Amino acid sequence: RLMFEMHYTPIGSPQVDRSAVALVFIDEKDVTHELRTAGAINSRFVIPAHDPHHRVESEDVLRYDVEMISLYPHMHMRGKSFRYEVTYPDGKKEVLLDVPRFDFNWQNSYIFQAPKLIPRGSRLLCTAVYDNSAANLANPDPARTIRWGQQTWDEMMIGYYDFGVPRKVTGKPTSSGRGTD
Repeated sequence: RLMFEMHYTPIGSPQVDRSAVALVFIDEKDVTHELRTAGAINSRFVIPAHDPHHRVESEDVLRYDVEMISLYPHMHMRGKSFRYEVTYPDGKKEVLLDVPRFDFNWQNSYIFQAPKLIPRGSRLLCTAVYDNSAANLANPDPARTIRWGQQTWDEMMIGYYDFGVPRKVTGKPTSSGRGTD
């Protein structure tokens, strides 16, 4: 199953979508892992008007050993910074990604040089900071209180992550590292 979500904002004239997808097929017997995407999401935040440094967190607990492939922080125009931290079952903590100057126009997928093993029971904490002040030149309306929404002038807080789950773990992996089908 493939799912694509595209956000379009009207700009007053017809536009052409140039999205494309390429697929590569291999023999089923050669598949050792399934690639999955999940997100540590917080959709219940409220960013006060004129707040230059509003912090929002989200967390996931991994129910399987996973091989972390990449991280993709997602916010909109008021996004200021984004950080991924993992707390391992033994209590050790590690910063996986720190984006101190988030820019809506330069959203990137941050790919690990090699897959990073994250054991089950680990907690993935995402921390986003928003600038809803007039000092943020990208802010469409600093006088507005901001909540979750699909439009660019609203906000989102999603710590996407891509990971591989060995097929031998469950035979057919679940849809996320959290074990939710």
